[in-house]
Amino acid sequence: MSKADPPLEERIVEFDRLNTLGKLACLGGLAARLAAGTLHAAARRAATLCADSAKAFREGKDPNIDEARIIGEEQGIDKP
Repeated sequence: MSKADPPLEERIVEFDRLNTLGKLACLGGLAARLAAGTLHAAARRAATLCADSAKAFREGKDPNIDEARIIGEEQGIDKP
């Protein structure tokens, strides 16, 4: 690499000029980034939902609920 070439992280790679291994690596990286973004969004949504539910329960926003009940114990699911 000569001094006139840009650093690797700034270099523009054309997909059409890649060989088979390069194309597979590029597509694999794209798939990994897409999966990571999807998991991040799902985890963020689940955390927000959990926090909002806990806050609503503590504040008692539903007037039809007097106190919390564990459904599994009430229906006898946990009994041996």
